[in-house]
Amino acid sequence: MNNMNNNYTQKPVICQQEFSGNECSTLLQRIQKFQLDTSVVSWYPLSIMDKIEIFKLIDKLIGTPLCFLLGIIDKPFKRKPFSPSSPFSPPLPADIKKILVIKLVAIGDLVVALPTLRALKQSFPHAHLALMTTPRVREVVEGCPYLDEIIYYDILGKDKGVTGLIKLIRTLKGKGFDLAMELDHYYRITSLITYFSGIKNRAGFDLPGQGRRGLVTIKSPYLIDRHEVEAFLEMAKTVGAKDAPTELVPIWVSEEDKKYVDSFFEQNKIQTDDFVVAIHPGTGPSATCRRWAAGRFAGLADWLIKEYKAKVIFTGAPSEVELVNSILAFMCEKPIVAAGRTSLKQLAEIARRCRLFISVDTGPLHVAAAMGTRVIGLYGPNVPSKWGPYGEGHLTIYKQLSCSPCTRQYLGQVSRCQNPICMEQITVEDVKAQVERIGGV
Repeated sequence: MNNMNNNYTQKPVICQQEFSGNECSTLLQRIQKFQLDTSVVSWYPLSIMDKIEIFKLIDKLIGTPLCFLLGIIDKPFKRKPFSPSSPFSPPLPADIKKILVIKLVAIGDLVVALPTLRALKQSFPHAHLALMTTPRVREVVEGCPYLDEIIYYDILGKDKGVTGLIKLIRTLKGKGFDLAMELDHYYRITSLITYFSGIKNRAGFDLPGQGRRGLVTIKSPYLIDRHEVEAFLEMAKTVGAKDAPTELVPIWVSEEDKKYVDSFFEQNKIQTDDFVVAIHPGTGPSATCRRWAAGRFAGLADWLIKEYKAKVIFTGAPSEVELVNSILAFMCEKPIVAAGRTSLKQLAEIARRCRLFISVDTGPLHVAAAMGTRVIGLYGPNVPSKWGPYGEGHLTIYKQLSCSPCTRQYLGQVSRCQNPICMEQITVEDVKAQVERIGGV
C-alpha cells in the first residue's frame, strides 16, 4: 500500500534537489552502516527512509554526470531528439508494437497516471503495453485492463544494487520494446535503464538540470502550471496518442474485496442511506509536514457525528493505527476505525461507498477521487492546482503563504519543513465551512 505502509515513529528524512556538505557527510555515514549477511545482502539496520534517501543521493550525484556523459557519447550516432517545436516527428503508430511506460512511485502518482495508460491503449490498440513500477504500488495497477504486462522493479528489495539493475536491463532488452515513456520527472536511473535496454524511441520530460536530455529521443514539454493528470497526458500526445478523456480511472476491486467491505459495513451497522464520511489523516514518513493536528481531526469528526449524524470512518494502514488512536484520544463521540484493517483496494471500495472523503495531501485522497467520491483536501507544502483531487465537485483548503509551495517533485524538491505553519493555519472551522458549502453532500 505504498505510502500507507510505514512506521510513523521514525523521524522523516527527505532529499531535496541540492545537498549541503553536512548532508552529504551524514548520508555517507549512513551508507557505511550497510552490513553484509552471509546468506543475503541486506541494508539492515537502515530504515526505509534511509534507503530512499541514499538512493536519491546516488541517483543525483552519479546519475546526473553519467547521463550527461552518455548523451554526449551517443549524440553522433542518433537522430536529433524530437520535440513539438522541432521539424522531426515521433515514430509512426504503425511502427510501435511494444510500449514500456515507467512510473516507479507512488500511490497518488500512479492513480493520476492511469488516464495516460488509457490514452495509450486507445491510440495504440494493437501494441503491447507494459508498465514498469515498484511492488509497493501493485494494488493501484493490478487488474488494469489497459495493461498487457506489469514489470515490478523492487529497487529497495530483491532487485537492489548493481546486480538487480543489470538483471532488469537484460530482461527489458530481451522484450524488444519499440517505445519507452518515462513518467518519473526526476530519477536519472529510468533514463539509464531505457538507454542500456536498447529501446530506440525514448520519451521523457524536457526538464533542465538533470543531465537526462541527451538520452531522450522524444522530448515532451512538462506542464508546470497544469494538473499532473494533464502533464502526463501531454507526453502521451507527444508520442502520437490522440486526445483522450482526462477523467480519473477507478481502481479495480475484486468481488472478494467487495464482500469484505460488505461485512465491515454490516459489522459497524452502516446502512445504505447513512451519511458516511471517511477521514484519512496519515501520510508517508517522507511527508509528515503535510499532516494536520490530531486534536483538529478529532474536533472535526465529533462535529460531523453530532451535526450530521454521520458515520465517520478513519482509514489507514497498520502503521497508521497509532496515529488514528491519537485522534480517538481527543474525541467525545465514537467513530468507526478501518485503519489497519484493509488493503488499498478495500480502502478504495470503502471510499466508493462514502458520501465524502476528507484527507490531507496523500495517495488515498487520489484513490477516493478516482472512485467517484467527493473529496475535501487539506494542502500545505504542495499546491492543489497541481496535486489536488482531480475532477468536478472536489474542494481544497490551501493557505498560500510566502514560503508556499516548498515541494516541487519535478525538481526533486520534497519539503523537509519542521514547522509546517501552512497546515497549522488550517482550522477546524475552515473544514466545517467546506462541508457546509456542499450542504453535507
